Formats: sequence, C-alpha cells, structure tokens
Amino acid sequence: MAEPIAELIARVVESRMDVYTSAFRSTAHATWQPKDLVVHVFQGDLIKNEELSYPGNPPAQAWDMPVTIAGIVKPSDSETTPVDTFKNRLGSEIIKAITTGVGWYTFGGNAFNTTIGTIQDYTADDGSSSGVKVELLIQFRTSEFDPTSQR
Repeated sequence: MAEPIAELIARVVESRMDVYTSAFRSTAHATWQPKDLVVHVFQGDLIKNEELSYPGNPPAQAWDMPVTIAGIVKPSDSETTPVDTFKNRLGSEIIKAITTGVGWYTFGGNAFNTTIGTIQDYTADDGSSSGVKVELLIQFRTSEFDPTSQR
C-alpha cells in the first residue's frame, strides 16, 4: 500500500530532526519523556488550498500542511546561562536542521513550497521545562482522488 504524500513529508521532517537530536511523533500510547534537547514533531490539519490547485483530468489538489516542531531545554539547576540562550540556540538548530540541503523545502520532492513561521516560546506552567515551537507551513499537491499520488 502506498503511503499518503503527507506521511512521506512528515517522515522527512522527523528524519531531519534526528540528525540533530532525538525526534518523536505522536503515537497512540506516548512513550517519550520531555528531556533536554528532545524534539516532538506535530502535524496539524490538512487544509485544502484551492488557489494553488490545478484543473485537469484528474485535477491536482493543493494542500497546506502545518507542522510544529517543539523542542525542550532543561539546563541543570547549577547552570548560570540564561534559559533564553538555550531556547535561542535550540530554535536556531531546528531551523538549520530542517533547511538542510538544496531543495530542502520539497521534502524529498513531495512538496513545492515551505515557509518557516513563528518561533514561539514555551514554558511549562510549573516551570519544569522550557523550549521553543518552530512552525512550518508545507504545501504540496496530490491527485484529487488519490492522496498517495504526488503531483
């Protein structure tokens, strides 16, 4: 069975994060623990993009796929470097890892455009961990009735 294009893209995102640090995607039974310099890859809703779709037989349906890469920093209690320094470094490393290589924005030829969006601060309510969330908007096309067929 062929995998949906969205899944192929998500796997490339995760593999690029694995080059820098351990990366995880959500599973039915979460087994990962928030640890220093671990990232979690979250895929948002697939949103139809009619403006970037093409007519034809079959038509090409364009999709916007938001992806959030959330990273945790947990410096030791004896660390005197500001936690924001660690968050800035992690955000920078996430962006460098995701933009690796010529044509990085195609994620293995499966997408036609990617935009790096907001880099959000994250701090747990209890102060136990901090980190960043890097948002991506990945755009790709499939055959209208076959999400496994890249167009």
